[in-house]
Amino acid sequence: MSKEDWYRNTKWNDQIESEFEARLKRSRGNYHKAQYLRIQASYLLDSDIKTLQEKGIEFMERVISDYPEEKSSTIFGNEQLGEYYLKNNSYNKAEKHFRIVVEHYYSKNRSGTTGLADLKLCQVILESEQSEKYDDAYEIATVRFDKTGGDLMMNSDKFYYADLMANLCHKLDRKQEASEFAISALELSKITEPQFNRHKTVGLIKAKSEQLKRLEIIKEKKSLVTTTAINNSGLGAKLKNIFKK
Repeated sequence: MSKEDWYRNTKWNDQIESEFEARLKRSRGNYHKAQYLRIQASYLLDSDIKTLQEKGIEFMERVISDYPEEKSSTIFGNEQLGEYYLKNNSYNKAEKHFRIVVEHYYSKNRSGTTGLADLKLCQVILESEQSEKYDDAYEIATVRFDKTGGDLMMNSDKFYYADLMANLCHKLDRKQEASEFAISALELSKITEPQFNRHKTVGLIKAKSEQLKRLEIIKEKKSLVTTTAINNSGLGAKLKNIFKK
């Protein structure tokens, strides 16, 4: 076992757990303990085996409860739990964890996270069909995203945003905006070249056929109104420019 493998186990049993706990106990300082525990939790959450996922949840919750002062680990841990629960359609739990991260964005910054937890929160609201929260989700993904330093560097993130906003605006009957976001998403989906020469897969867009079909439908449902909030506001111009970089 290499120096770092002890907190990157992809298999798990009583012996591995005993050795892990012993080395964790010997680790220096809460900063490193929280970090090692979160990393191990991440590997277990990524497993296809349910019992290992449950152990990953247990460990991630330990990070949050046992090391509350280690914000870099607890905030990212909350985001990872949110991702896990979203993936498994446990929307209430996903929303709970994403909201903790979003509050951190608003009171502090996005450092130490993917920077997308607020958009994932909007996805949770949309997928769980909480229509009473759609207006709030729109504000989170536009005004608040902009004011709190939200940024989309990767083409895959730009596509994710455009797809999310196309669907959200469609639900809100903002037809013109929905169509414009759908067009942006469809254009982005045509990009097949790597974004970075040294990292061929980073930022690659992996659009599903059903996503593209849905976007094509939304694209055609334009409003007769030609001037909308997104066309007239400085924020709208900035959001449009995201997809032109």
